[in-house]
Amino acid sequence: MSRITALLSRKTLWIPLGLVLFLVFAIANIPASWGGYFLTRGTGLALSGVTGTLWNGRASLASLRTQVREYSLGQLSWQLRPLSLLTLSPCATVATRLPQQQFDGEICAAPSGALQVRDADISVPSVLLQTHLPIPIQGQFSSHIDQLQLRGNVLQSLKGNLTWNGARVNTGANWLDIGSYAAELSDNGNNGIKAQFFQLAGPMDVNLAVELTAPSGGRISGELAGPKAFFESANALDMLAMFAQEDRVDEQGKTHYRVDLNL
Repeated sequence: MSRITALLSRKTLWIPLGLVLFLVFAIANIPASWGGYFLTRGTGLALSGVTGTLWNGRASLASLRTQVREYSLGQLSWQLRPLSLLTLSPCATVATRLPQQQFDGEICAAPSGALQVRDADISVPSVLLQTHLPIPIQGQFSSHIDQLQLRGNVLQSLKGNLTWNGARVNTGANWLDIGSYAAELSDNGNNGIKAQFFQLAGPMDVNLAVELTAPSGGRISGELAGPKAFFESANALDMLAMFAQEDRVDEQGKTHYRVDLNL
């Protein structure tokens, strides 16, 4: 009789253990479509060809719709951080890939409904930004985002930096190589963006403060400097006169131009 009792007691242990194992298996194999829902909810992101699981999934094609246009992101993959679910702020490490275009970073959905991006590296060709600029440009833009928070289309916070490598501008007569530049990025405290631009390498010294206000408009102010012969040889003086005024010539022979432009 004692053997039968012992066997029954063992069975009562196996039943809850079996239930636990079943739940673990079921949770581990939650379909990737659930993760796709988390990534696309209120973000403007669209996914197709979704495979994998909630925890580790991928999409063969992703695109991001903004108020201006829709951007193709190429292949997208994600890894959901399980412990983040306990804080009701699910976070996933997300990566996208296209030729000359990529994103690697952490995306979180805050309980308030805001979207947070942390520790992200972004690289895009200049053509993706061309619609926002008054003159044709070429080059590659790279950015590191320490943190960014959006609620809908409203920017709530931003901290990061931006670099423009292989920078070229079209003067109307030809393409002008101007070097490489960088900017420190932050929010302006009123849903807009502030950027402080400076040169990394090239023939021009740049010290420009840019503010993009919400919902539209902004201002660019500061100074450009370089040998006047450089601008003359590139037939760039007419273009320069559109947004800058000649100010002074320093002891190194560089001509300084004052910039004060409303957007």
